[in-house]
Amino acid sequence: MYSEKPLLHQRQRAHEPGRLRSVSVDVTSACNMNCPHCYAQTFRHSPPVDIKVLCAALKELHDLGVFHWVLQGGEPILDPPRLEAVLRGCYPEESYITVVSNGWAMTPERIRWLRELQVDKIAFSMDSGVPQEHDMGRRPGSHARVCAAVENVLAAGLLCSVSITVTHENLHTEGFTRALAFASARGIRVDVQVAEPVGRWDGQKEVLVRPEDAAYLKRLQRETPRLANGQWAVHRDLFCGDRDHCPAGTEFMALSSDGHVLPCNFLQYSMGRIGEMPIGKMREALLASRWFDGTHPVCICGEDHEFIDHHIVPYKDRPKPLDAYTTFQIDRPRNGHP
Repeated sequence: MYSEKPLLHQRQRAHEPGRLRSVSVDVTSACNMNCPHCYAQTFRHSPPVDIKVLCAALKELHDLGVFHWVLQGGEPILDPPRLEAVLRGCYPEESYITVVSNGWAMTPERIRWLRELQVDKIAFSMDSGVPQEHDMGRRPGSHARVCAAVENVLAAGLLCSVSITVTHENLHTEGFTRALAFASARGIRVDVQVAEPVGRWDGQKEVLVRPEDAAYLKRLQRETPRLANGQWAVHRDLFCGDRDHCPAGTEFMALSSDGHVLPCNFLQYSMGRIGEMPIGKMREALLASRWFDGTHPVCICGEDHEFIDHHIVPYKDRPKPLDAYTTFQIDRPRNGHP
């Protein structure tokens, strides 16, 4: 789909570093799995925000320059009407759209439907390249379904990737190595997400990667041959622009399924709910914090221990999301749209 979107190419060329470009949208909190490392557990039982309010927020974000949307959950394809409404609200002819799925119910028919709605890429969670290890935290047979779904996405002519969460313990294992090999054999990308002490891992620092682990991931990025389309074969969100940096708040933001505006889907600090005030004002207020100035070379939520020790561990087991303005001691914008 990407090659068929000249308006998207125009928006990409117009983008300037430090401007908002990507937004993660939790389409629904509903899920057909119960993963032990789920970061979205925070919103599991929250009622979804009204779809009209959500689509109005998508327009706001589009007007702020967003051209890359990551639609996830929960499991986004469990609510087809809502997912379709969100997709149509993302300006698909002007946007690069990724749908993230656990693959369980990603049939060829659903893949064709997503292609018709101008989805560019479908990313599948893969906890391990060893089937038994992947299935242990999900459902028996789920690894086989992911593998089949990957083949079906490629057959449909869409981009595809596998997304794996790495900890200090699982990075240097057969499971991670086999996931890399699976992706390499199919010419698709591995999207690496380092463990974050949030959701079901709330405040748990023992799962975090260490500097030597991050250095290993960087070597993999540099040394693994690029894909046929020129993309890095091993990717992290902070591998962006002309230097590695955490894009939270500056170039990337998130919307929770119940309408909270977050600096990142892992950074569960609410700047308010959509519709309460302009998202641009929320972001402007957030950028007053030194944590969201685009200069941090590591993931602040998963690797920066100063941030983790001051803004995550002390709030372990407290209800989330936390209030961003109180937590980061920044001024709250006035309520209301101009």
